[in-house]
Amino acid sequence: MTSPHAVVVVRPEPGNARTAAALRALGLDVRQVPLFAVTPVDWSAPDPAAFDGLLLTSANAVRHGGAGLDALKRLPVVAVGAATATAASDAGFAVAVTGSGDARDAVSEARDRGFARLLHLAGRDRAPTGDGIEAITVYASDDVPIDATVAQSFVDTVVLLHSERAAARLKDMLDTADIAQSGIEIAAISAAVAEAAGTGWATVSIAPQPSDPALVALAAARANIRAIDHPVRGGDKHAMSDYVPTDRPRARGPRMGVIIALTALAFIAGLGLMAYAAKMLPWFKATQATAAASSAARQKLAAGNSGYIPAQPLGPDGEPQAAAPIDTTVLATREATLAGQLTALEARTATITTDAAAAGAQATRAEGLLVAFAARRALDRGVGLGYLEEQVRLRFGQAQPRATTLLIQAARQPVTLEDLRQGLDAIAPDITSSTGENWLDTIQHQIDTLVVLRKAGTPSPMPADRLARARRLLGAGQVEAARAEVARLPGAAQAGNWMDAARRYVVARQALDVIENTALIGQAGQPQPAPVVIPATPVETTAPESDGI
Repeated sequence: MTSPHAVVVVRPEPGNARTAAALRALGLDVRQVPLFAVTPVDWSAPDPAAFDGLLLTSANAVRHGGAGLDALKRLPVVAVGAATATAASDAGFAVAVTGSGDARDAVSEARDRGFARLLHLAGRDRAPTGDGIEAITVYASDDVPIDATVAQSFVDTVVLLHSERAAARLKDMLDTADIAQSGIEIAAISAAVAEAAGTGWATVSIAPQPSDPALVALAAARANIRAIDHPVRGGDKHAMSDYVPTDRPRARGPRMGVIIALTALAFIAGLGLMAYAAKMLPWFKATQATAAASSAARQKLAAGNSGYIPAQPLGPDGEPQAAAPIDTTVLATREATLAGQLTALEARTATITTDAAAAGAQATRAEGLLVAFAARRALDRGVGLGYLEEQVRLRFGQAQPRATTLLIQAARQPVTLEDLRQGLDAIAPDITSSTGENWLDTIQHQIDTLVVLRKAGTPSPMPADRLARARRLLGAGQVEAARAEVARLPGAAQAGNWMDAARRYVVARQALDVIENTALIGQAGQPQPAPVVIPATPVETTAPESDGI
């Protein structure tokens, strides 16, 4: 028979071993019976540019995601709880939001920070998600066969439930083995899991927080209570450790009369010693005189005698002692010393205040520079700002409203140098030849370009040469000069889309330059709470943070 304070852990590995180790550290009898086994599923990573962030509701997505995770590591992670956030950080992801264990709260916080499009790496058995969240299966949790003998061992134990699916599987297993639920206690990680477990159990307890440590503490408390309250089999009270027989003769000590007599003698001896001290010892007399003087002073003060003068201290003979003379020079010296120390303290306080203000300004400047550099890096990679958009608006929107607006608008259609180079190569045949001319104008143009006179050092006006210069300028990052060369080509009218993309590139970089200068001179502001722009979409999920099903 299972120990009355045994606990059973049914979550899959590796979480099963961690929970069991925490319970054993508390001195409990632990049984490990995983109801599920987690296995990876083949999947292909979508284009990360289509999403603002990565939603992770279980650390299993990181453990079993495989090589497909590498393509998504540039996306910030929205983790449902601390355990999942730790697993994501260890795998090389940047965690932007860490929830408290509830997926709906984590998604709502992500919406507040500007994550409109989330990619959910989830298990095969999952709750439906809300709008704006695309779920993809990266792992599966399959049932582990449990025979009737193992199911019978669940009786008279406390079972830990980390998910709704585990609750449903436990009920089905007991029903199949024809085992009553009334002999089993349930410790659930959340109210949703307890609701999924249903009724009929001996007790159903819910962890105060949806986390494994809180569930372990709850299970330990329930197991200890069960061990104390568990009835001793057979009704033998002598088996209880705190049983004391009532028929054993009580040990007898000394007689009460002797104790009373000794106490009385000690009291009389003490009175005699006090009387001798009052008559013979002079210090006792002085103490009595001082007490009498103090009592008289208190009586005069209570009677409202304004002429009351405090009693002087008495000498060994009972006569008042003369008060020591007061040295005004010493007092003045002490006062000057204290004034100097107070002045020094005030100067140090002012210095600390100035240093703190300077440190705060430097921290604000550093934070603004980090946001600006991160925005430039995102644009250079050709991805949107994502959660950085809100940071840019909060820090620079008041100091540089125009540059902030231009940067955010340009970042929603990011353009890179590589995009411009490829686009120029694609339209090169169209922009180097003139269109709309008849055959006579074409022949005339060819004749006019047979001989061209220009000053030494003047760039060649030939279309092929202009195109080559534009390509060299793009390679050097001089997009504005390259755009001017393309505008002078015969077929520039065919390059409208390319010219517009180049303009967005130039505008975005100019706005970035303004924002970086603003951060450098310390004009970036501290982020303040802003109204939510994108409404939070509720996510229907019932499983709190868990490393398994």
